[in-house]
Amino acid sequence: MCTIGAVRLGAEYLLFKNKDFGRDSFNDEIVISKSVMGVKGVSTWASPDSSADQFSGFSIGANEHGLFCCDANVREEPLDGQNYDRLTEIALTEAHSVETAILALQDAVSSRAYWCSNLVMIDQETLAVVEVHGHKIAVERQSKKITRTNHHLLFDGSETDGDTITSKSRLSYSQKRIDRMMSIDDIYSLQTSHDNFTTGICNHAVHQTVYSYILYFKDDEIKLYVKKGRPCETDQYEELVLPFGAMWTEEKEREFRVRYPL
Repeated sequence: MCTIGAVRLGAEYLLFKNKDFGRDSFNDEIVISKSVMGVKGVSTWASPDSSADQFSGFSIGANEHGLFCCDANVREEPLDGQNYDRLTEIALTEAHSVETAILALQDAVSSRAYWCSNLVMIDQETLAVVEVHGHKIAVERQSKKITRTNHHLLFDGSETDGDTITSKSRLSYSQKRIDRMMSIDDIYSLQTSHDNFTTGICNHAVHQTVYSYILYFKDDEIKLYVKKGRPCETDQYEELVLPFGAMWTEEKEREFRVRYPL
């Protein structure tokens, strides 16, 4: 279960995600090259046991064109569907913008079904959420702010959704907070927030927040801010520059991997 969203702040923009799992700890696996960075998705996120983890696709990432994308589970339906994390990877490896990513996602779901999910994307021009439902997608574009949790707004809901307990309340808290957002500091507050007493967007309920991420574009530079564990219990984000394009060297890749919190 996850809380995701994106915000445009003048010439700056960011995408955020709190990743909630059915366990209280997890070690990310990352992919990074001179053109794309992705945190690998895990279809076994609900399991309390990590021994059978199945990695595929990206759960969040960015590419050299300044396109950011992340996803959130709704339900693993249809049963023969593909993991939605593969769609995030398709968006970031095949597209250079939100609009071309939407076309790539439409092509992907037309050829095979994917599990129900929400994807949020942002670039220098466009901000959108793509809701995925089997062979269908629905798109909502916004100018400055958007957020989603673990249920659909553009498709009908279902009692078989992965989270029918906290998803709607977390969406409400996130919407209220991004409506008054003025800077990246407000994202820090959002990710650590407990608007529902002991839990909230920082999730301490059935699912636990195991990582928090912020992708940030400013002055033609892309940074990743990442925390491991419950964000309310960890003081500092690790601040990592994504060394895309001409910035890329093997040394900078090694530095990124060494500094990434595992």
